[in-house]
Amino acid sequence: MGGRLRGRPSTVVGGGHVALAALATAEITAAESVLLTGAASGVGHLAVQLAKIQGVTRVVAAVGAADKADFVRGLGADEVVVYHDESWSDPVDVVLDAVGGDLLPRAIAALRPGGRLIFFNSGGGTVPAFDLLAGGKTITGLTMARFASTRRELYERHHERLWQLHRTGELRAAIHAEIALSDAASAHEIIEARANRGKVVLRP
Repeated sequence: MGGRLRGRPSTVVGGGHVALAALATAEITAAESVLLTGAASGVGHLAVQLAKIQGVTRVVAAVGAADKADFVRGLGADEVVVYHDESWSDPVDVVLDAVGGDLLPRAIAALRPGGRLIFFNSGGGTVPAFDLLAGGKTITGLTMARFASTRRELYERHHERLWQLHRTGELRAAIHAEIALSDAASAHEIIEARANRGKVVLRP
């Protein structure tokens, strides 16, 4: 275990689609800054790489534990913050939120005035509406089913791009652990504990 970087196509393309869709929904430009929660997760670690590949100037990786800092820095993150840190560094233009729950208010607070948050997690959370109003901030929800059906041409372009990045080795998936399908409960425990660095793969 531990986030070994590999070039397995399925792990690159699957999570990469979510990461690219989130970046596209944010309409982020190279001159802007982005903070990613769940930055060491299966999708998050690909989003860090893809943001840098797209030329985003400042990528801030938010992680659950300090021992993940070297991992996300190795993927290209310019800054790393830990969820329980008192400060999450300087405000950013965009947040890609893969965690939600109790972190959602902090993610919104991390946005500069006029910033935008892309919400693509299943953790829920309470939105501090006044913070959105006062700061002119926006939240956009993202599901891959809707993205793929309503933005089909872009989805297909993303697919080709991910395969290209896989072939050139520019984008690689980190495999935290490969676990037998019969022991799927162990895989869920790793993910629920936010212990993984990269993907947890179930093996038939």
